[in-house]
Amino acid sequence: MLLLAPLQGYTEVEFRRAWSTVFSGIDLAVSPFIPLAEGIRFRDKHLRDVLPNENKRLPVIPQVLGNDPAKFLNLATRLKDLGYETVNWNLGCPKRTVARKKRGSGILPYPELLRDILEKIIPELPLRLSIKTRLGYENPEEFFRLIEVYNDFPLESLIIHPRTGIQQYEGDMFLDVLDQTIAQIKHPIVFSGDIKDKQSYLDLKTRYPQINDWMIGRGVLSNPMLPEIIINKDNDKDLRDRQIYFHEELYCEIRAKFERTNPTLNKMKDYWSYFSLWFTDSEKIFLKLARMDDLSKFMIFAKRTLKEQAFAPIEGRTNRQVKVGEFKV
Repeated sequence: MLLLAPLQGYTEVEFRRAWSTVFSGIDLAVSPFIPLAEGIRFRDKHLRDVLPNENKRLPVIPQVLGNDPAKFLNLATRLKDLGYETVNWNLGCPKRTVARKKRGSGILPYPELLRDILEKIIPELPLRLSIKTRLGYENPEEFFRLIEVYNDFPLESLIIHPRTGIQQYEGDMFLDVLDQTIAQIKHPIVFSGDIKDKQSYLDLKTRYPQINDWMIGRGVLSNPMLPEIIINKDNDKDLRDRQIYFHEELYCEIRAKFERTNPTLNKMKDYWSYFSLWFTDSEKIFLKLARMDDLSKFMIFAKRTLKEQAFAPIEGRTNRQVKVGEFKV
């Protein structure tokens, strides 16, 4: 099974709807996290990204970020009322502002705190629980103690990104640590990280034949056809037309969400930090788009790029978003 990763600011419902209108191969998405913020009663406006009527085309599992058991259970009850059967707990977010509050990957150096929260949540939880984790926050060796905690609770799955929190999304994955620990893990594993083309997927699948489920995030942004390629459904004869159609669908979704011009422009720039990777001259394309302050001109140039620019080779295409000096996004 292929899952779409929860990438905050990128794989929200607008992207998921636009992508699944044109492409296929993803079986299930995990939503970007819903924060357990103070004072929120979790009305529909707070849960728009996971409302069932907004997610008819691609099934989604809601993800939660926080460390307050009472708020977690409150949100889980609301999600149960919406018809969900599973909730995912985000223990992987590497943002420093999140981690310093012992949320996301920031809780990983504190396995006893993690155990305490799970002991309070599990008996009352009206949904099945899956967890998205890293190997640790500062050191991958933290994972050896974390496994002891995870194994003591009934989890639907353990989504593992084999980096630490302080690595963010850079540097090598600590596959050697996963090699040492994978046989000890009692739960079904979903592998998440650095699947950017079919060869990287096949290499990981060969290394971990016991894993059946795989999560892809940035690889879909840099090549929206990647899931089809992985499941051997690839047909790139109409790729350009499909990407043009997808881009138009996404723009319409974003415009409808924000309504105003500037937020729409800024969000499209965010997406083009990945979409420019579709083309051979990615940095030059993104630099030009990043400098534009007029939405109409931006869309004219983007559409011309989609129609005319040469595609970068799909195999071996990077999934690292383009960062050009002050236009880093």
